[in-house]
Amino acid sequence: MKKTLSKLVNDLNFLSLAANFSTAVMGLLSFMILMRMLSIPDFGKWVLFTAPASLIDMMRFGLSKEALVRFLSSPTETDRKYYLGSSWAIGFLILIPITIILWSLTFLIPDALNSSGYDVFCYWYPVLALINLPWNYAWTIFQAELNFKRIFWIRFFNLCSFLIIIFAAYFLIKINITVVVMIYLLTNFATSAFCLIKKWTGIEFFRHISWIKMKEVLRYGQFSMGTKVGSSLLKGADSFIISFSAYCGPIGVALYAIPLKYVELIEIPLISFATTAFPKLSKASLDNDQNKFREIFYSYTGIVVFLFIAIAILGLFFNKLFIIIIGGTQYMASLTEISYIMIVFVVYCTLLPLDRFTGVALDSLNKPQRNFQKVLFMTSANILGDIFAVFGMHYLFPELPVTTLLLFVALASIVFALIGIFIGYKFLKQEIDISFFEIFRKGYAFYKENAIRLLAKRIK
Repeated sequence: MKKTLSKLVNDLNFLSLAANFSTAVMGLLSFMILMRMLSIPDFGKWVLFTAPASLIDMMRFGLSKEALVRFLSSPTETDRKYYLGSSWAIGFLILIPITIILWSLTFLIPDALNSSGYDVFCYWYPVLALINLPWNYAWTIFQAELNFKRIFWIRFFNLCSFLIIIFAAYFLIKINITVVVMIYLLTNFATSAFCLIKKWTGIEFFRHISWIKMKEVLRYGQFSMGTKVGSSLLKGADSFIISFSAYCGPIGVALYAIPLKYVELIEIPLISFATTAFPKLSKASLDNDQNKFREIFYSYTGIVVFLFIAIAILGLFFNKLFIIIIGGTQYMASLTEISYIMIVFVVYCTLLPLDRFTGVALDSLNKPQRNFQKVLFMTSANILGDIFAVFGMHYLFPELPVTTLLLFVALASIVFALIGIFIGYKFLKQEIDISFFEIFRKGYAFYKENAIRLLAKRIK
């Protein structure tokens, strides 16, 4: 038992899942505490600080992170130095225009920023952007090295320290948004300082800058950044378009948010497996080992597909219970209608592994532009489908209730997922000979083998 537990704790997929799960839980707890700690205007400013900060972080690290993971998966020592040095140079260069723009706004239109709630973000984000560079680069290096144990501890320390400090402050003092931001900056600085002391960041190679390597990273990164932004729009477009409908309005957004939370939770293991698979697939691609590449792709995709099918079966049986737990008794009146939307999302989630892993495979094969094109097609289909569902269906059938329109929005998600799978498979087939049948065969074989092994142990 001890040996099995030790093997599980050191498993890469488990560590990646633990990092993502702990991030989600601590983020939720911090959110709940700050809602109770801050005034409504201050909490609004906190949201307007973290939301655009996350988006810009995604864009600036998207330019270098995925590229660095791929290029560091199988480098020579010289290449490693120049890729790290060049990526650090890109990080600093991106920071300069961001700082100039945001700080200029604080001097030019301070009153407008204050009234809109963006004053805290414009003033403090450049500081955060500089402070969080080291630990983000450490995270990237460890992902390339498949060292998910250290990634777990970096994220855990960063989020847990913030959670502990604001939790203590909740009972001890009354604080405002400025103090919360200072605590946030302090915990990020402490995390980066620790990574710098441990020499995990690669900043010591900053003097090794190569314009050729910078161009390689940026050429790859422009598409991976576009893919990340497109993926973000895939998640946010539904609620955004629903909110623009006078007929659906905030009520529609609130009703739709409950089944949407199921998708967010189900993506935690998917992101974890994809994060683990990416450097392995990249190494096989760089080594030009197509058999190894296919083996990794089939195994990861097949295992997650069958896992999600099992989760979907449970979701179909317990979807109403999930709605009540997340939404509370105030949603009982619409329980049946929301459950229909929930069922659509349960089906949609079974398609996610096939879509996600074709994208990961394309990135690993140094075809991020293909993955970007795939996401662009999916985002366009989703937005058009949402507009038709919310506005077109209401125009054609004005008597339809809000929940029925939301059901059509959810159905659009299945359509764009199928488009993503079809296009992703087509693009991937152009690069390497793969078979979708093998995905299901490998997944079935994995669970069959483990079931037989478990049964044999019980018999003994």
